[in-house]
Amino acid sequence: MKLSPGNFCVLMCIFYIFQDLGEKMFTFPEETNMTYVKVNASAEDLAAITICLRTFTDLTRAYSLFSLSTPSSVNEILLYKQAQAKNKFVVQVGDGVAAFVGQNYDYYNYYYLNKWQSICTTWDAETGLVQLWINGKASSRKFVSHSNITGNFTVVLGQDQNPEEGRLHRSRSFVGMMRDIQMWNYVHSEMTILNYHRNDRRISPKGNVFDWQYLDFDIIGNVVVEPEQKLSNN
Repeated sequence: MKLSPGNFCVLMCIFYIFQDLGEKMFTFPEETNMTYVKVNASAEDLAAITICLRTFTDLTRAYSLFSLSTPSSVNEILLYKQAQAKNKFVVQVGDGVAAFVGQNYDYYNYYYLNKWQSICTTWDAETGLVQLWINGKASSRKFVSHSNITGNFTVVLGQDQNPEEGRLHRSRSFVGMMRDIQMWNYVHSEMTILNYHRNDRRISPKGNVFDWQYLDFDIIGNVVVEPEQKLSNN
C-alpha cells in the first residue's frame, strides 16, 4: 500500500505512543537544565499514591527524580535525593515535606553507585502519612498532608518543576539511567513493594495511573531510550 505523508505520520505517531518499554530504560547522559522526560497521565484526583522507579547513577550530589505538578502547585509531589554527605531523601506532598535520614543503599552508610536501586514512596490523604522504601527497606512513616491532589497534573522525570527565573536546575538534574517507573492511585502493601524490589514482573501489578511498559511520554532534550542493561541489575 502506498502511504501518503499524512498516513505515514499517523502510523509513526501510533508507534511512538504505544511502544513497548518493558525491557528499555531512559538514559540521562549529561548534567543540564535542558533535559527531562514528561509523562502524560489523565487522573484528576488523587487521595493516595504509590510511586516506584529504578535508578542507576554515580551521582553524589543532590538530584531530583520525580516531580508532579498541578495548576496550583509546581511541585505537588517531589522525590528528591540530597547530597551523599547528608544521606537524606526528601518527599514533598502538597505543602508538607518529609525528610528521611539514614535511607542507605546498603548496610554500611555508603551508596551503591553504578548499581540499580529500587525506590518507592507511598502516601495516603486519610492518614496524611508518607513512607519511603529503598531496595525493599522501609523508612519511618511521617506526616505530610491530609489534602487530596486535585486537577490535571504533569509528571517530570529527572528534574523538578520549580524553575528559578524561568530556568530548571542544572545542579539538581539527574544523570544516569532510569526504568520501570510505575504509579498507582492507592497504597501498596509491604509485600507488593518487596516484590517490585525483587524485580518479579510476573506478580508485580502494573501501574493504574501510568505503567512503564506502555508509558505515554515526551522527551525534552538529550534523553536516550535504549535496551536495559540486565547485567547491571544486581
